[in-house]
Amino acid sequence: MVEQDIVITSIDLKLPPDPEEEYVTPYNSFLAIVISFMLWAIFYQCMRFLLPSKCREYHCRLLSFLHGIISAFVGVNQCFIIDVPFQHPEWRTTSSQRFLMVCSLGYFIHDLGWILLYDRNSKLMIAHHVYSAFALQRMLYKPNSGAQATCALGCMEITNPLLQTRWFLRSEGFYPSSVFTSVELTFFLVFFLPKNDWDFRILSLSIYVMSWMFLINMSKYFVHKYGLGCRGLEILISP
Repeated sequence: MVEQDIVITSIDLKLPPDPEEEYVTPYNSFLAIVISFMLWAIFYQCMRFLLPSKCREYHCRLLSFLHGIISAFVGVNQCFIIDVPFQHPEWRTTSSQRFLMVCSLGYFIHDLGWILLYDRNSKLMIAHHVYSAFALQRMLYKPNSGAQATCALGCMEITNPLLQTRWFLRSEGFYPSSVFTSVELTFFLVFFLPKNDWDFRILSLSIYVMSWMFLINMSKYFVHKYGLGCRGLEILISP
């Protein structure tokens, strides 16, 4: 009986590794993060080459628009797989979830570098990108909770394409216009909607706080433009 157990144990030890583990492991590597960063940098340089008459911020916002589309589409889809992911922290992280996280991590690193070079006055945005990069890097190396991380990322980035579209319309001379107002109101509506293992909650808390800081600033702008005017702005600012 002892010999049989030993044989079974030796057989179990010789079982081939899970092919899913082999497939997703490369997304955890430092090389994958570097490749993601380089791809975003190459795309940025391509935009500068194809649109030489536009400013650097225009090219940077094109990257933000593309990242917002990708992360919102893939991330929000993760919110509806079988069941609500926030109720199942034990779910294993899949390859598509790791792909989205490493893709977003490369974007945030590139965008953070751009901000440090050309827009250092944006302290809130710098803090947002630092926290986002740290949280994504941490979640990328966790074996589970990937559905939660990507769902939260998709919900937080879903307003990004609208924000960039609003900026593009303004820069192209469509302000004021009915199209600009429609995009702006849709952006505010989506942003004000609720956004969705303790380790994950702690890591996502910093990003969520950044979102609320953006929300407060935009609330002041919204009330000033569409609500109570200057008097409403004074009410919000006054202690």
